[in-house]
Amino acid sequence: MFSFVEKNKTAVQVVLGLVSLGLVVGVGLTGYSAMEDGDAYLAKVGQTPITPRELAEAIGNRPVPNEMKPMVLEQLVKKQLLLEQAGLLHLNVSDDQIRDAIAAIPDFQENGKFSPQRYKDLLAAQQMTPLTFQQRVRDDLASSHLLAGFSSGIQSKAMTEYMAKLLGEKRDVAMLQISPAAFMSQVSVSDSDVKKYYDAHAAEFKLPEMVKLEYVAFSQQELAKTISVSPSDVQKYFEAHKAELTGEERKASHILIAVPKGAKPEAKKAAQAKADAILLALKANPAQFAEIAKKESQDPGSAANGGDLGFFAHGAMVKPFDDAAFKLKKGEISGVVASDFGLHIIRLDDIRSKTFAEVQPEVEQKLKLEKVSQGFQKQADRFNELVYQQADSLKPAAEAFKLAVQQSGWMTRAKAAEELLNNDKLRDAAFSDDVLKKKHNSEAIEVVAGTLVSVRVIEAKPAQSQKLEVVSAEIANKLKQEKALKLAIEEGTKKLAELKKGGADSLPWSPAQAMLRMGQSVVPAAQLKEIFAASAAKLPAYVGAEVKGQGFAIFKVVQTTAAPAMTAELSRQMSENMAQMYGQVEVASYLQALKSQIKVDYKLKASSVE
Repeated sequence: MFSFVEKNKTAVQVVLGLVSLGLVVGVGLTGYSAMEDGDAYLAKVGQTPITPRELAEAIGNRPVPNEMKPMVLEQLVKKQLLLEQAGLLHLNVSDDQIRDAIAAIPDFQENGKFSPQRYKDLLAAQQMTPLTFQQRVRDDLASSHLLAGFSSGIQSKAMTEYMAKLLGEKRDVAMLQISPAAFMSQVSVSDSDVKKYYDAHAAEFKLPEMVKLEYVAFSQQELAKTISVSPSDVQKYFEAHKAELTGEERKASHILIAVPKGAKPEAKKAAQAKADAILLALKANPAQFAEIAKKESQDPGSAANGGDLGFFAHGAMVKPFDDAAFKLKKGEISGVVASDFGLHIIRLDDIRSKTFAEVQPEVEQKLKLEKVSQGFQKQADRFNELVYQQADSLKPAAEAFKLAVQQSGWMTRAKAAEELLNNDKLRDAAFSDDVLKKKHNSEAIEVVAGTLVSVRVIEAKPAQSQKLEVVSAEIANKLKQEKALKLAIEEGTKKLAELKKGGADSLPWSPAQAMLRMGQSVVPAAQLKEIFAASAAKLPAYVGAEVKGQGFAIFKVVQTTAAPAMTAELSRQMSENMAQMYGQVEVASYLQALKSQIKVDYKLKASSVE
């Protein structure tokens, strides 16, 4: 409904609780396991904890894979490190600065001015209070001030030219993939090999503990279905937010009498006199508009088309023009309108937009959700009381709120097939003694903003090992793959050595492809590095590398093309990109230094990435 996310990336990052500058460096984290026992926080920066709720808010309260959570957590840790340091340095942000920053966000404006109502509507859509948003803007500004010195820099001309030569060099490369599949017929695996592997890797073949659940989801969306709104309220809201809801666009033509910036008073007066004379002629004969535009308009883009500008949305044109165009009736001609480009005479040719009927369901749902949100907490408390007080069944709560009792597939402690149930806290609850062993309802757990779920176990399977006969074929295939892979790597290494020694080249190469050091490539970065490390003094040059799990790749460099000459524009872009890159490296170093000064305690276990 709103273009807030698209137009205000920084503001959205504030809404999501992320810092908008400097946090694009790699986080170096993968893997996720449950929190350790203890306080309910994922990490603590200094004395400030980062809770599971804060992490959920940072990802928009959406279910996400566990492997993503350490990355988001690391962003939150970086944000808090910056805030801690900003506090130590007394980088305070005044209320006036916050007010100015919020007022400057275009999506909070109507007709170029800050709109308190639009501000409230947008925050409500994000389920956020103004005070919360203001605090996040304060944090974002403080962090931005702290990082401002890292976001720019001046690079030497020599370094810029050197990097341009490296990055602009092109190499034509043919490839040969030596795959394990070609060696599968040469390998065999005995029953004793399979048994030996099974005994040594028993944990691999152990099925985890699993449960099937029945569950009830109580949400604002469901509650809204029971709410009604009057047609008059819908119409009233529509009239107040028509431009935003209908996506109104206007088609206009104009005649421009250009007035350069800094024009002398005599030139301005002459332009005004000419525009007034044209307007007078149009009032006498409006049908002349296109003809006069072709002759008199000084807009090179539209004059030849009779001044036709096509359709445009509210806010697409400079403000004086936009204001005038959206006040006209179809077929009406404006007075003389002054803008930075000069003097315009505008004719409104057409209007198109969604109808009230098209947006009515959307408006009704919005108004219903607004009504629901006002009393949702009270209803949620009642829902929680019902699933707790009548703990042996979900039916009473379902019947009270007219909800369906649903059933899940098999679920483990780590993952659920149903997106709604793939929530850490909910899965922990499903495997708790009270729910798993005593067969009670779980508490009502907020899995996403505005949605509560209570579950109960209807079937359970303990962790169990799969029998050898069940997994023997899988093990045999795995061992064959490993043997075939080993043979492929040996063959690839042997062939590469022969080629480098000047041996005969009769291999079935693929057609040569042009490659650059940077940008999209058909080969991984590590292999690309090998290709450009090869000496181009004598071609063809051969390099090769093991491809993890896929065999061995050999590359034949058949031609090199030097980088094109640097233009002034390319030099400028290269210098800016290098400054940004070095700035990010400096930010990463600065954050690492802050970690040595401000204690960071991780409860979310993670492993580093090479």
